[in-house]
Amino acid sequence: MSNKVMLINVAEGHECRIAILEEGRLDELYTERTSNTGKVGNIYKGRITNIEPSIQAAFIDFGGAKNGFLHISDLHPQFFPSSKKATESVGRRTAHRTRPHIQDSLRRGEEIVVQITKEGIGTKGPTLTTYLSIPGRLVVMMPAMSHVGISRKIEDEEARTKLRKTLDQLDIPKDMGIIVRTAGMGHTKRDLQRDLSYLS
Repeated sequence: MSNKVMLINVAEGHECRIAILEEGRLDELYTERTSNTGKVGNIYKGRITNIEPSIQAAFIDFGGAKNGFLHISDLHPQFFPSSKKATESVGRRTAHRTRPHIQDSLRRGEEIVVQITKEGIGTKGPTLTTYLSIPGRLVVMMPAMSHVGISRKIEDEEARTKLRKTLDQLDIPKDMGIIVRTAGMGHTKRDLQRDLSYLS
């Protein structure tokens, strides 16, 4: 049985750090700064309050001070009428010109799960997407996406080849895409699978 210890350090009003030691060695480190408590990346279940065909966008009440803005280009094909395309490849979104009109895809009052991609500015609410991405320590999980990939920041071809072989051995949930982050380089199959299991 491994000997795990959790250390917590809080600088009141500034940051909180949590370190997990295994057998006396640093295994995981998490840092949260109070100055970095924006909503970008947060996922909400909202309700469609208005659809604007002229700008091909919908406004979503997700519980924030201002309604969020969802453009047709950020609408996953699973919302398209009579769509048989429940998943989409990472990095290969359906072209804008081939997408149906937003008024044919969404209905006012309908509930929808969205993620904030950009904070609101002035009188404008935040920008939203239905292409969800859930970051872990080593991988990013993307529901309803069909591709498994490696961060472009990992440029070493030998490392990429090794990671591809490891990815082929992972037990990835159905209709789930993942991208290995730069922090995942050099980690074992067990480490990546544990991170993926934690996210799912």
